Amino acid sequence: MRRWVLAIAILAAAAACFFLGAQAQEVRQGHQTERISGSAGDVLEDDPVGRLKVYVYDLPSKYNKKLLKKDPRCLNHMFAAEIFMHRFLLSSAVRTFNPEEADWFYTPVYTTCDLTPSGLPLPFKSPRMMRSAIELIAMKWPYWNRSEGADHFFVTPHDFGACFHYQEEKAIGRGILPLLQRATLVQTFGQKNHVCLKDGSITIPPYAPPQKMQAHLIPPDTPRSIFVYFRGLFYDTSNDPEGGYYARGARASVWENFKNNPLFDISTDHPPTYYEDMQRAVFCLCPLGWAPWSPRLVEAVVFGCIPVIIADDIVLPFADAIPWEEIGVFVAEEDVPKLDSILTSIPTDVILRKQRLLANPSMKQAMLFPQPAQAGDAFHQILNGLARKLPHGENVFLKPGERALNWTAGPLASLPVLLSFLLLLLLLDRRGRAVEVEGGAMALRLSPAAVALALLLVATALEDVARGQDTERIEGSAGDVLEDDPVGRLKVYVYELPTKYNKKMVAKDSRCLSHMFAAEIFMHRFLLSSAIRTLNPEEADWFYTPVYTTCDLTPWGHPLPFKSPRIMRSAIQFISSHWPYWNRTEGADHFFVVPHDFGACFHYQEEKAIERGILPLLRRATLVQTFGQKDHVCLKEGSITIPPYAPPQKMKTHLVPPETPRSIFVYFRGLFYDTANDPEGGYYARGARASVWENFKNNPLFDISTDHPLTYYEDMQRSIFCLCPLGWAPWSPRLVEAVVFGCIPVIIADDIVLPFADAIPWDEIGVFVAEDDVPKLDTILTSIPMDVILRKQRLLANPSMKQAMLFPQPAQPGDAFHQILNGLGRKLPHPKSVYLDPGQKVLNWTQGPVGDLKPCLHEMKTISVYRIRPLDKTVVSDSREDRMNRLTQLTQAAGMKGEDRQPIYSPENSSPSSRRSDGLMADRRDVTEIKVPTSCALGGRNLDKNYRERQMESFRCDVM
Repeated sequence: MRRWVLAIAILAAAAACFFLGAQAQEVRQGHQTERISGSAGDVLEDDPVGRLKVYVYDLPSKYNKKLLKKDPRCLNHMFAAEIFMHRFLLSSAVRTFNPEEADWFYTPVYTTCDLTPSGLPLPFKSPRMMRSAIELIAMKWPYWNRSEGADHFFVTPHDFGACFHYQEEKAIGRGILPLLQRATLVQTFGQKNHVCLKDGSITIPPYAPPQKMQAHLIPPDTPRSIFVYFRGLFYDTSNDPEGGYYARGARASVWENFKNNPLFDISTDHPPTYYEDMQRAVFCLCPLGWAPWSPRLVEAVVFGCIPVIIADDIVLPFADAIPWEEIGVFVAEEDVPKLDSILTSIPTDVILRKQRLLANPSMKQAMLFPQPAQAGDAFHQILNGLARKLPHGENVFLKPGERALNWTAGPLASLPVLLSFLLLLLLLDRRGRAVEVEGGAMALRLSPAAVALALLLVATALEDVARGQDTERIEGSAGDVLEDDPVGRLKVYVYELPTKYNKKMVAKDSRCLSHMFAAEIFMHRFLLSSAIRTLNPEEADWFYTPVYTTCDLTPWGHPLPFKSPRIMRSAIQFISSHWPYWNRTEGADHFFVVPHDFGACFHYQEEKAIERGILPLLRRATLVQTFGQKDHVCLKEGSITIPPYAPPQKMKTHLVPPETPRSIFVYFRGLFYDTANDPEGGYYARGARASVWENFKNNPLFDISTDHPLTYYEDMQRSIFCLCPLGWAPWSPRLVEAVVFGCIPVIIADDIVLPFADAIPWDEIGVFVAEDDVPKLDTILTSIPMDVILRKQRLLANPSMKQAMLFPQPAQPGDAFHQILNGLGRKLPHPKSVYLDPGQKVLNWTQGPVGDLKPCLHEMKTISVYRIRPLDKTVVSDSREDRMNRLTQLTQAAGMKGEDRQPIYSPENSSPSSRRSDGLMADRRDVTEIKVPTSCALGGRNLDKNYRERQMESFRCDVM
């Protein structure tokens, strides 16, 4: 029967394609084309000549021609628009040699032409090159300075435009180069509400080689016999080995749903007939990859194949000139499984009209950068876009001396009297001669002897603080909150889970007890003996699920990211099937400790954490996590941000005498470059750590190194300032160490959300330095008045401040355990919206990345299976071991792993045999509970012949 269905489907597909091909022949022969009506058609055919004048800066060849000579691959890759735009402008009628009459200024810098061996633009070189070019034109010509770039345009065809990176999370972290904030950007990248798309940018098509495409044209009467066509990756195993992130899963969904569909000609192969095949196809898929755009869009339009655009929120090229809604088909990423239905339901007359519009030569021309240029091509569409921005508004030109951009280090700030005196001492050595030290915004000239004298004076000023004779209580509500006592304000019920979720994991890998994620373990231990614990769940305010998501570690100590969400999901399924409390609120009165790098996104790589997002089942719960960054998908509103774990006993053993002077001005030990994970440099810590090293490695005020000495804790207690820069994530244990050891934390992590921010006055005890301001770090720190430094030290000397950052064993009043409970206490009483109506559901249990839902994609259901004995009690192989072996075979056949089985046999739950209506005896000793997916629970036919199901629905498990 299935063969007949398949045959009919193939015949139907062939008939449909033949019919469309026959109908489209006239279109292919050029007999039927359609001009774009309305303003879009008028704009498409605009001629920019005479409407604007462009001045092209004459830059040294190192910014353009030399790069091309060094690597001619730049001429053929999809970023080549910047090269051909330069060549076009040099001979264009819109060019002017008189800058005074120019409407626009163009800087020909090839930011994508310094390539890696794999052909990607070097992302850390691109912004440096652009910055260098702007500094040059600002110095040699007056035109940049009068508008700070507001009448300049730049072609930036990177994956993510002027964010200059090919990985989205790093592009987002970097943002658009600040020097380009006022300029007009001409770029291939376009996505609504994205930090890398600047308002007023002109989105252009990527470069596709016109001559090569022309060489592959086929006879115009060739029918379109392919219904849907695509060639390209579905999975990027090299950059996304776990799957689920590349193309946000859209390409994988295309393959999984349609690889065997006869209407879909899709493959990873890229045949020599690729261009010809597109000309034989009705629809060409244009899905997103790592970025939303690709040259497929150009190829589809040029070859008259209707583009099927699968990229949510994409901003398409020349959208004011090309009617994308009329020539293409838009499919939401989540609707990819319905792609066949969507495309086959489009009426033939709609398809034919799209074909006629695509047959319009002006449509094809607008997508190409031909050499030589031709009327209406992409070059002219860019100029049309620039012309439509004229005349410039009054706010373009600045007043004399006015500055809008902050892109150079400012003048040295006025220093307080004491530090001014100290810096004067630093300027001379013992013989009165200056000694030059490279690095840093201050460009100091100093000697070791002068440095020693200056630091001695600073240490003397701080001596009383070091002895603990001068402390200061935090004033106002923060101090009151810090010293709150949660006992009597809330009650917490601790679920009793199987040990596989917690204790067994610690027994398997004791590293969990000492790594920075250990808060989840010690929070569990604390709650078990805490006065706020209740054994009666009916009187609980909060419910706690003790699952150790960071204790299944890789050999190098990272929590296994694909296991963490699975174990969390499994634990939630367990509590929801054993207790009624989860189901009545779907977790809104539950809290979870999730100390991962990126919290409940459960991944140590930010881009993958962002792709995954917070585990959907935790959307209503309160998350207690170390990760905190404003406006980040991995920080849920209402979360409680906590410090990472730092071992209290170990720190206590390294305390130095309280009278020890603080003779180190700035201290840091750690990585500056992560060569293992960031071999090209420039991404790790968003470049902030690298900037610290490059600017201050030779500055005697800075004791910084990659070495981690045995005296690390002692050195922090001898330091005035301790650097706490971001790494791959914004937080680290350095923040805890700095506070505990009374070293003023210098926090370098934009938008960080700090632990217990409603109780600890971080602005008063720390120093915040923007990542962009790292080159001015010496100026910033030496500019802080001495009385401010002394007050920060007094606050840090307050024992309650240190206590709040630690998870001691046993717990102590005011420690991090109690601060978490205080945070939970302040959320009470729960609003009425927490409790759901009977039968009401809010969460989608099947939502989330496919990998997180393994072993099956659906909710698990607990069923019981048991041994059936004939009345004569004749049995074969009745041992407990044999019964469990049969159960193992059964569950393995269902695709379940050992941890999903839960034997419940024990002397307490055994009972005498009972007679069944079918004349068989059910031996209760054989009852065993297993978990199976509700959508693929085993039917009786799949069970061992000596087993039957009891009290379960009848399902088939066709696909696992």
